[in-house]
Amino acid sequence: MIPFLDDRRLLRGPWQAFERDVARMLIHAGFDDVRVVGGSGDKGADIVGVKNGEIWVVQCKHTTTAPATKYAVQEVVDAGTFYGANRMVVAASRAIGGGLQAEIDRFRRIGINVELLDPANLALMAARVPEYAKSRRELRPYQQDAAARFREGLTDTGRAQAVLATGMGKTVVMAEVVSDLYRDGLIRDNRVLVLADKRELVRQLQFGFWYQLPKWIPTHLLSGDEMPSFYDGITFATVQSVIGRVDELPSFGLVLVDEAHHIGSTTFRRAIEALEPPMVGGVTATPWRGDGFDIDEILGKPLVRLGISDGLKNRYLSEVDYRLLADNIDWKFVQERSVHNYSLSQLNKKLIMPTRDEEAARQIAEVFKNENRHGGIVFSPTVDHAESFAGSLRSYSLRAEAISSKQDARERDRLMAMFRRGDIDLLTSVDLFNEGVDVPDVDLIVFMRATHSRRIFVQQLGRGLRMSPGKDKVIVLDFVTDLRRLAEVVELEKASSGPLERLPLGHHLINFRDASAGSFMFEWLKDQADLMLREGDAQLELPKFDFPIMPQPGGVA
Repeated sequence: MIPFLDDRRLLRGPWQAFERDVARMLIHAGFDDVRVVGGSGDKGADIVGVKNGEIWVVQCKHTTTAPATKYAVQEVVDAGTFYGANRMVVAASRAIGGGLQAEIDRFRRIGINVELLDPANLALMAARVPEYAKSRRELRPYQQDAAARFREGLTDTGRAQAVLATGMGKTVVMAEVVSDLYRDGLIRDNRVLVLADKRELVRQLQFGFWYQLPKWIPTHLLSGDEMPSFYDGITFATVQSVIGRVDELPSFGLVLVDEAHHIGSTTFRRAIEALEPPMVGGVTATPWRGDGFDIDEILGKPLVRLGISDGLKNRYLSEVDYRLLADNIDWKFVQERSVHNYSLSQLNKKLIMPTRDEEAARQIAEVFKNENRHGGIVFSPTVDHAESFAGSLRSYSLRAEAISSKQDARERDRLMAMFRRGDIDLLTSVDLFNEGVDVPDVDLIVFMRATHSRRIFVQQLGRGLRMSPGKDKVIVLDFVTDLRRLAEVVELEKASSGPLERLPLGHHLINFRDASAGSFMFEWLKDQADLMLREGDAQLELPKFDFPIMPQPGGVA
């Protein structure tokens, strides 16, 4: 079978796909870590990889007519200096000319060795690398079952839906199903389309599939600034780019939708209706939509449902140490004004007094240092807050940076690379980590915002649930400033069956110095939680409160 990097890619590109295919080749060649870093500020490197303790930098040159120029050599030497590389490589899509070879020879004479992957060497390497990457994941029993059911739904009815909690391997399951269907010749036209709503998510999906795919299935990217030169294999695309080019696209035998709760949007529905695939499937961790659309209408009933509670119970997800830190409660107000018909907004203003950011930063720093955390994510209410709160964390000697959609993609890539490498302790953000960001080493999640969407809440919590070597648990610090948020977490604890977001949190969600106060608040919340979670400004009832007068204000544990 023909490897994914063949003459079509070498001759037709595009250049971005050539870079990614070289990176994928390194993964199949057994590299421990491979990153595509090309872009503004890349210091001359397109790919950085690590193998056997050595750092490799690769400069990729895809040209359609003339051979690569000699300047590629200086670029990769500069990159080698910046990244501290042991090996420097130029990968070229065309046979090299005399100028580039002369430049390689010139650097060799002064003791700097630059290696070359020309088309002949690339073809030889593609033929010799194993069919699967050595880092291919072995499916757990529940993933094998999910893949089998998902495949059966596609082949029997043309529709399939799987609901798998964040960290349970949605990408692995999808990739395995696609591989099996290809191997059995069940993909019409030999073309698959994988849809998502963000470019960052599309790129991550493509990288995630590589680890599970055999080397004879090529992959492509379709986005606002990139168009595949051919479509055999798997195309990963933003739904916006598909809508913009739907009349130019070929037919696809299978369309898959990641984060399939989006499938009810007008854009996704238009795309699927226009493509008319014989098979359509979707996976999601959170099957609820704010507009109430039932995604079962398009995908059919879920064939697999595995939630956070299943993952925790079977030790497929990290243990959760959830600490719901209520702000100071004005117990004097409770005692003096225990009457009916307070609205939710009135209680929020009078009953809960917001914790200052400085105090929250102090508590976060204390937990991070004393409990040996490795990396954390802080969810802020606004971008401005994320930026200022990162400064507050730095004042407590934590390496913290804000990451947001205000920054360009290259800057976000740089921050994420530093975070994964351990150069940043905490990242502060708003919604950037809700979907599609794989950060398994995160062992501290901090909520500085109150979201009233259970989908967003579960997505954000899920950022810390992935297992990784050496990770004992994820600590969640939830600084609450809204009674509705307390109600959300109490609802998680109350749910004994059904809802996917159930967590075994125990009965010590709210921690006060005075145990009786905490018990009172918890029991009242259990009674009021459903009312608090309704739309609008609900009217709530404060019960008569006959506890002895206690110190004001109540402290937070």
